Amino acid sequence: MNIYLDMDDVVCDWKVHAQNILGMTWDESVGERIPQKDWDRLKDDERFYLNLPLKPGAHDLVAYCQALTQETGGTLRFLSALPHDYSVPFAAQDKVWWADKHFPGIPVFLGPFSHDKYRYVKNPTDILIDDRHSNCSEWIAAGGIAHVYTTWEKCEAWFKELQA
Repeated sequence: MNIYLDMDDVVCDWKVHAQNILGMTWDESVGERIPQKDWDRLKDDERFYLNLPLKPGAHDLVAYCQALTQETGGTLRFLSALPHDYSVPFAAQDKVWWADKHFPGIPVFLGPFSHDKYRYVKNPTDILIDDRHSNCSEWIAAGGIAHVYTTWEKCEAWFKELQA
């Protein structure tokens, strides 16, 4: 069993960091998206991805996945994406550095874009944990198993149900 963990809003708190910088909130659950002018403001911080805080439960999620992949002879990897317009030039480097700082030894793979993640499915037991519904749907369509991440507690319950 191979497990791929998304980074932004799964192990690092992209949304909270962005909202703190911008001094605003938005609710993706009702279809709101960050306005382009505000996304442009975030892109002005070239090191935005290096300074993301940990998401609550991130260490528990990673430890659980590490134990599960060791038990099954699989691998654990981060699978993240770059901004679609290459507008944050240090994003790739900073995602790798961020992961190495918080979770040394876990490699970072880049889609390179979000819609490319499904290409990493090689086996029907390959798992993606991602906060984007579209990424999970594409992963499942490619033959893998996916969970839409919201909290560690819900993800842990999903894993336990999967293993039952």
